[in-house]
Amino acid sequence: MIKKQTALSALTMSALAIPNAATAMVAPDKKTLSLRYTQYQEAEMPVERVNGGNTGRYNIDILQIRYFTPVLEQYSLDTNVSYETMSGASPYGSSVNGSGQTEVHMSGASIEESRFDASVLGTRYFEDGSLGTSVAMSTENDYNSLAFGLSGALELFEKHTTLLASASLSYDELSPTQAQLFGGGREEADGETKRTFSMYQGVSQVIDKFSTLQVGFGYTRLAGHLSDPYRTRDDRPELREQNTLSVQYRYYLTQWGGMAWHLDYRYYQDDWGILANTITSSIWKDTELAGLHLTLAPNIRYHWQHAADFYSVDSTSTSEFYSDDFRLSAYGAISVGIDIQYHHQDMSFTLGMSQYLSSEDWGLTGAESSETPALVDFTTLSLGVDYHF
Repeated sequence: MIKKQTALSALTMSALAIPNAATAMVAPDKKTLSLRYTQYQEAEMPVERVNGGNTGRYNIDILQIRYFTPVLEQYSLDTNVSYETMSGASPYGSSVNGSGQTEVHMSGASIEESRFDASVLGTRYFEDGSLGTSVAMSTENDYNSLAFGLSGALELFEKHTTLLASASLSYDELSPTQAQLFGGGREEADGETKRTFSMYQGVSQVIDKFSTLQVGFGYTRLAGHLSDPYRTRDDRPELREQNTLSVQYRYYLTQWGGMAWHLDYRYYQDDWGILANTITSSIWKDTELAGLHLTLAPNIRYHWQHAADFYSVDSTSTSEFYSDDFRLSAYGAISVGIDIQYHHQDMSFTLGMSQYLSSEDWGLTGAESSETPALVDFTTLSLGVDYHF
């Protein structure tokens, strides 16, 4: 569904975009079969801020299956399939009422959609490195995507330093529902395409026996139809260039029986005027509880960003570019959660929970005077099982 890219999917994609040096060089000797179920639930819109439509927002259910297997002695094949169902109402515009308060226009009925994704990654392992290639596809009733990727890693200086690189290309085709009936942005987008090129370069360094540091730079170029066809008015440039700087620090604390501290920072900037900072911290701790071998991983994440140059809630604006999409606004967001893993022989069971809250007042910099009432709060619940054989 092109009308909705959830914060859940955005977070997932940003995590997958950064290669992991910790596992890049290890030729596998076991197969893994994984099953994951994730539920994503957005909080309802306040009734007093909605000018028509349904106050209920999206509920998303995702089922994922992964099969990872060694091939011969120097190869591996990683296959992922997911099926997603989505229902709920979507904001399609905003306006300022006579009292100067911003109100949100929601879709009048609950939307029912589904999406199917599949990807395959093949990796060749060498004595001091690895090389992988991937293909991925996604299909839904109004959007189809095909992507190809290439990634590699090279170890240097007695494996204390690892160079990382990846690149990907994707081609997307838009076909908004009921384009002829509604016209406007839907009809303009019907049959249009979007092309994306992404690349990442990084280095991972072992500092000492307790800590590692990874630094990377990313670049993405999107070209084609980038406007949201389901909004009342949405006119975005046909080109977007994005730059990221990411830092990942890992430290093993010997106190309290030993635990690993993860600290991640990501800086984002694009030529639409958006600047964003994201800080994530988590603790990974193995423990025995009532005879059960558990891994606990509480985490906290803070994100804030500046608005795009053309973001506005004034629908009468005569500017060439305009969007009132809350994802392009200035805001801050905090999420807290915990992952719990139970290990038993060749099986591991995972439970994950998180709560995400956002507000236009929570950004440290880039605050705007205009309101952003369509900002989303959501909860996620994830259940999973992994079998190694």
